[in-house]
Amino acid sequence: MSRFSASKFKNASATIAKKEHWFSDLRVGSPSSCGNHIKASCTLMAFNTTNTGGGTLGIIPLDKCGRGLSTLPMLHAHGSLVTDMDFSPFDDYMLATCSNDNMIKIWDLPEGGLTESMSTPAATLPKLAKGVQNVLFHPTAEGLLASSSDKTVQIWDIGKAQECVAMEVHGEQIQGISWKQDGCLIATTAKDKKLRILDPRQNTVSAETAGHANNKDSRVCWLGNSDLILTTGFSQGRSREMCVWDQRQFGSAVQQHSVDQSTGTLMPLYDPDTNMLFTIGTGDTTLRYAEITMSSPYISDRSAQSLPEQTKGVATVPKRALDVMSCEVARILLLTATAVVPISYTVPRKSHRDFYGELFPDTNGGEAAQSAADWLAGSDKQVEKVSLDPAKCKPITKKEKQGLPSVTSSKPKLEAKPGNKSPPSTESAQQPNEPPKKPSPEPSQGASEVTAKLASSSLQPQKPSQPKPSVQGAGDNGPSDVPQAAKPKFIAPTVSKFRHMNSALMPRSMHMYNLYNLSNNIFGECDVFHANLKWGAVPLGGPGGMIAFVDMNKPGKLERDLPSIQNGTSVMDFAWDPFNDSRLVVACDNAKILIWDLPSEAWSEPLTEPSLALRGHYEKLYFVKFHPQAKDILMSASYDMTVKIWDLSSGDEKISLTGHTDQIFSAAWSSDGCRIATVCKDGKMRIYDPRTSTEPIKEGNGPPGSRGARILWVCGDDFLFVSGFERGGERTIYLYAMSDLSKALERISFDKSPSTLVPFYDEDTNVVFLTGKGDLTTSAFEILPESPYFFTIAPFQQLVPHQALSFLPKKVCNVRDVEFAKAMRLTKTTIEPVTFAVPRVKREYFQDDIFPDTRVTWESVLTSHEWLDGKNGIQRRMSLCPPDMKLLSSIPKSGPAPKKYVAEVELNYKTDEQKKEELLSAMTNKLEAKDEPLPQDLCEGVDEDEWSD
Repeated sequence: MSRFSASKFKNASATIAKKEHWFSDLRVGSPSSCGNHIKASCTLMAFNTTNTGGGTLGIIPLDKCGRGLSTLPMLHAHGSLVTDMDFSPFDDYMLATCSNDNMIKIWDLPEGGLTESMSTPAATLPKLAKGVQNVLFHPTAEGLLASSSDKTVQIWDIGKAQECVAMEVHGEQIQGISWKQDGCLIATTAKDKKLRILDPRQNTVSAETAGHANNKDSRVCWLGNSDLILTTGFSQGRSREMCVWDQRQFGSAVQQHSVDQSTGTLMPLYDPDTNMLFTIGTGDTTLRYAEITMSSPYISDRSAQSLPEQTKGVATVPKRALDVMSCEVARILLLTATAVVPISYTVPRKSHRDFYGELFPDTNGGEAAQSAADWLAGSDKQVEKVSLDPAKCKPITKKEKQGLPSVTSSKPKLEAKPGNKSPPSTESAQQPNEPPKKPSPEPSQGASEVTAKLASSSLQPQKPSQPKPSVQGAGDNGPSDVPQAAKPKFIAPTVSKFRHMNSALMPRSMHMYNLYNLSNNIFGECDVFHANLKWGAVPLGGPGGMIAFVDMNKPGKLERDLPSIQNGTSVMDFAWDPFNDSRLVVACDNAKILIWDLPSEAWSEPLTEPSLALRGHYEKLYFVKFHPQAKDILMSASYDMTVKIWDLSSGDEKISLTGHTDQIFSAAWSSDGCRIATVCKDGKMRIYDPRTSTEPIKEGNGPPGSRGARILWVCGDDFLFVSGFERGGERTIYLYAMSDLSKALERISFDKSPSTLVPFYDEDTNVVFLTGKGDLTTSAFEILPESPYFFTIAPFQQLVPHQALSFLPKKVCNVRDVEFAKAMRLTKTTIEPVTFAVPRVKREYFQDDIFPDTRVTWESVLTSHEWLDGKNGIQRRMSLCPPDMKLLSSIPKSGPAPKKYVAEVELNYKTDEQKKEELLSAMTNKLEAKDEPLPQDLCEGVDEDEWSD
């Protein structure tokens, strides 16, 4: 008869916070993944801030609202979009994040939120073979995390930094996961339109049934500790629906609830204490509230709240953080494009002076019921319930991190092999935060030592988990039936000195604005914008192949009619001569290469006659590249699948390289100018020594995608950096060793933007910058010649998309501000200078660890004839240190820091009893000295006659 009883929450009403209580001025974009893009603990909220590259999160305390939040420090979590995140139910400051960069990271957030940008995780779990879509902490055990990557569900012991269980039982990509509240089972939905119940400790599928008829994105939510599971998805007619499934009769849904015809994925939020269910879809402006009953009709609609803005993500605030004295039974955080909007659900009561216990049943507390090892061994202890009565609640404070140090205290030994995956035994997997009666036999490091060692770390890439590995019991220490493969070596991490890079637009007084008629039809292999110390070249719209020139030394409002050249046909690519700021080379779609020698000052009429026209290709061109050391040597590539090398001093074609079977996406000279690397649409990379052979001397497998790519030589020409596309369309970067081009050493995937990521590499710092046409973000990575190969650096982000970035020579950097790179940013109407600097304390010294002697790339060392004859040159290097600055390395190293004063150690406070005892002891010792005269006997007297009356 429970379905006929009156609900205490039937009249719960929604109240949208006033705008002054919003978390405003955010930059969210339109993220797209399986996650809800926002999560909250009892003290903090975390949310995605952009959908382009980067992988940046905003971290804000729940009580910090208002405007101006766009200037707050950010959590630079991943090199790609953060697909999901989750706060630990037992630690309000422990956050797990995952991304398309195949990584899962654990963060120890500071109390009160971020005071400066953060990019160093407390732990990085072993890298997976594909992007990670979901992360979800275990509801009862400390330090256990579930994740999904492609078709596999993994269970991680983050206290050991190792995978305990891997279940590859899905036919297609997993879309949603949910723990049962008792922590025994997991429910999953997948793109194969199946709903499954998994028993991870038995590594079996307990039940499986056909789910929603449409394979569009679906979500799953286990309804507390009951046998009911709720899913959201799409019907065969593409209408949105919710279904309730009973674990005891799993053949079909016990309730099918149609919602509407919208296209946004429905995100369910369920409170097991009150049976309140909230649903909203991405892009929706309506928040729906319903109640769940344990029998038919299962879903009872209550209300629908209109919202002020479209939804990007949604989260609930934990019960222990609610204002119970105001009868607030639920609080929803709505993520929009520019703000986080709190929405409170309250139950009307006449008075708010008393605590209404009937509205707030005891809820799960903040203490774990068991350790990870106990759960793996078969324990099913439940979290102790706590009262929400303010008179009985404990204050929420940050806990001592006892679980995180073990993330690397015992260096993880990860198995990338077929066969069994065995969790550690109860003794060997004992967590360091357990009672002293169960000490861990392995030595652990202190948190500070771990943080120093673990910053920005990752393990060597491992092979994907094999299907259906079995899990041994925690007490089974016997050998596995399957031969053990060699375990990957743990790589001691280092920390990038550029991880907190400061990047910003320079003052508006240095901008050039009022740019007019910028072309929107630029060939995909063109970098769109090139600038040197004198001119910036931008292609204009309209016929004739017009290129306009902006004087880089004259900021301000631009003239309507800029100096320009007219090429007579569409421009495919163009490039500045690195040794002559007034020479521009243009590649045209009529197979001609035009060389323009520009006047030293601006001109009024468009120039129509180039200084030289090169003819040799049979079809339109792809790109042109100047030699890095030899004057007048130019490389070009064409649709005729040849790469030609020209001598501009004579205007002759000298070399024609063959061997390509499809479109040539990109080519690059090595830094010494001896070799050429190309990347092609046929999925191959080729290395040429053009002066010895017209055929490639080495080939390797490049990016599999066919939409475009770029290639660069990095790390002393021993490695190749490539940006391209995966088969699924994700923008991806790769690193190849010249010694083995058969496969990439490392790769990181980004989003599915159609524009190719254009890289710029700074050889002095090994930092590569990446951005594409129409992007809001410029990502950055430090490249290492050893694992983990890529270190993520804080990105540069703006609200207005740009067309391209063009980096200037190193000599223009302001080393006094530790500026190690400078670029000009092109938007549709402006050209804006951007600075990239490293924050340093002792800026009065020249930071010679950031600024080694730089190669003078703006001076040639060979003529074209010398290079063609086989000679090689070495460009000189110069110091960027100003004469009046001292080197940072010349400062004498200071001695050890003085010992910190600790009052409890140096001051010995005595009780009154101790003082009394010491005084009595001193008097006793004095009296016992029998041979010593009394004090009065030592006084000197006077004669009697000296006394006077």
